[in-house]
Parts: sequence; structure tokens; C-alpha cells
Amino acid sequence: GVTTAAVHRAICLAAPAGAGVAADRDILDAIGVDLDRLLDITGTAVVDRPPRREPLFPVGAARARRRCARMTPPLGLDAQAAYEASLRLALARREREHRPEHLALALVALDPGVAWVLAVAGVTSPLLVDLAATFPPPRRTIALRAERLLGRHARHRDIVRRYQRTTGRTATDAPALGALIAG
Repeated sequence: GVTTAAVHRAICLAAPAGAGVAADRDILDAIGVDLDRLLDITGTAVVDRPPRREPLFPVGAARARRRCARMTPPLGLDAQAAYEASLRLALARREREHRPEHLALALVALDPGVAWVLAVAGVTSPLLVDLAATFPPPRRTIALRAERLLGRHARHRDIVRRYQRTTGRTATDAPALGALIAG
């Protein structure tokens, strides 16, 4: 159980750079690097690295990234990567539609910023296990379940690789994503 006030407090602690930077700050503090001092010198743009060249497929991904950057307010790379991962998770699970729980599963499994917010908010229970039990993949047919199980490793690897390439951050619980796909 987490309260809205606890999440709000965690978000205020992460401001203005965001929860991803706060997670990076905690990691760098452990090795003696003062991220706040570096950000004062260079600005927050250094934290969000530009993504590498977009892959050929899906067609139009680079154009979509540029469109997201022109939005008001701009949609950052972390949000784009999380949404893309949730779409790919829904496809890997052979769901008929993309729903908010796919985004929740992807964020909890992959995003270090969300992991930081949950830790600061005091979430001690394994939230990903609870979410996976609440939203299992469809059970439809034996052939569908077998296909989902056989393709799990490749789809899991692809989701994690694309997320990490886009954000420049390591996924928090990447192995759990395979279990979310297979069920």
C-alpha cells in the first residue's frame, strides 16, 4: 500500500530533473560523484543523451521522436521508451488491445525512475508480482500459449534492448519481463 501523499513527496524530492536523474544521483553518490554539482555546471541536458540512430523498422520512428520533441511540453525519451515498451509488451503477450496495465507493467519492470519513486514512497511489497498476478496474459488456445512461450526470449530481449538504447539507462528488473510475457 502506497499513498498519494507518499508518491507526491517522492516526486517533489525528484524535482526539477525527474525521478530518472534522482535514481542516477543515488547510484553516483555510492561511488562518490556529486551529480548535483555536475548538473549546476553542465545543465540537465547532459543527463538525457540523444538516442543513437533509429533502426530501419519500425518505419517512421525517427520522425515520431522529432514530433515528440516538438510537443508542448516536449515528451522526453524516457516517456517515449516506456510507452514503446508497453506497446511491445502487449504485442508479445498477444493481447488484443493495449491497456493501461501494460504501461504499468513496463514501467515497474524497466524504469529506474519508477523504482526510485516506489522506494522513496515506501513500497516494500513486490509490486511487479502483484501486478502480474492481477493482469495475467490471455489463456486463449494451446497454440497461442506455445507460440508465446517459444518467442518469449527474443521478444523480451528486444523490448529491453530498445528501452535501454533509447533511454541510456539500465532496466531495473529486465529478467522479470520474460515472465510477464509467458505468464
